[in-house]
Amino acid sequence: MKKLILIITILIPQLTISQGYADYTKDFFIHGNVNLYDLKSYDTTVKGSPYLENDYKSGKIIFENGKQYEAQIRLNVSEQKFEIRKNNTSQASAIDIDQSVTVEINGKKYGLHSFSFNSESNNTIGVLENVIELEKYSLYYFPRKKIEMPNQPNVIAPTTGYTKPPSPEWVDSSVFLIFHNNQTYTVPKSHKKMKDLNLLDEKIYKKYRKANKLNLKDKGSLKNFVKYLNSTNP
Repeated sequence: MKKLILIITILIPQLTISQGYADYTKDFFIHGNVNLYDLKSYDTTVKGSPYLENDYKSGKIIFENGKQYEAQIRLNVSEQKFEIRKNNTSQASAIDIDQSVTVEINGKKYGLHSFSFNSESNNTIGVLENVIELEKYSLYYFPRKKIEMPNQPNVIAPTTGYTKPPSPEWVDSSVFLIFHNNQTYTVPKSHKKMKDLNLLDEKIYKKYRKANKLNLKDKGSLKNFVKYLNSTNP
């Protein structure tokens, strides 16, 4: 009898947690804008991680009808899915979203977008951070990672004749994107390539770059540049 009471005592909190989690996630299916998945496992020999940030952050899942759900969230960049849990002790699941859903993580807003890189014919569908959306121009951040083998310098092999092979690693390949007139422009790393996008007259771009110390890798600097484009360009 004591054993039975002990088993019931252990199971009740677990059932309560499971039921709470089921109640928490079932609304996602009701709205029809979110799909739920089990978390994916990754090869532990690969250095780094596929996440934008490893730790879960406080956030919200916001539906088009205004319904919101608070959660702990992180973005799996390689899968383009969000991983969510109700709290530190609850079960986590992966979700994907459609274009009617906004996910907010630590004050940053993310949404699903369809676009083509620099006028390519094939469209890409990806989760983008909304940096700034204006009437004519918008700036987004496209977080991406890929697995690569590290570059190995020429080294002298040890006397044993054995050299440990390098391990693959997750490498950041994120880019900033400028949307304008149904076109998507990938922000390059160099000012010469940026000038070649013809978003501004060459002389005007050079003047702006020098006067404002434009940094093509800095979110705040690019945000101000897009504001300038929106205020001066048709």
